[in-house]
Amino acid sequence: MPQKIFADTDFFLAFMKDSDWLKEKAKRIYERNKGNLLVSPFTIAEIMIICKRENIPLEETLAQISRIAKLENFSWDIFFRACKFIEKGATIFDSLLMAFCSENSQIISSDNIYKKFGFNVIDLNK
Repeated sequence: MPQKIFADTDFFLAFMKDSDWLKEKAKRIYERNKGNLLVSPFTIAEIMIICKRENIPLEETLAQISRIAKLENFSWDIFFRACKFIEKGATIFDSLLMAFCSENSQIISSDNIYKKFGFNVIDLNK
């Protein structure tokens, strides 16, 4: 069984930036491993934070990454759904949780944000 190759945030940043000292190395590594690159949900979350902080188009960035890296045991749809919650004012981590849940899921929290988006909440404040 071939070894899995997970790309970290700096690999994707090298492609995202106009100028990056790792860009050429990242291109060479990509060419050698095309079709075999994986990305973890945690790397995606980190990239989402950077995009939000730097005003980089979030959904476009995720779409580009999804073309070159596979997400195992997780669906890219979760991250694209999270983008919709983020656009409406939710934090990245709250958005990821809501995107992971189905409409009939319950969320245990003291935060009001989940009710705003129509989720059933088990309120920790009560």
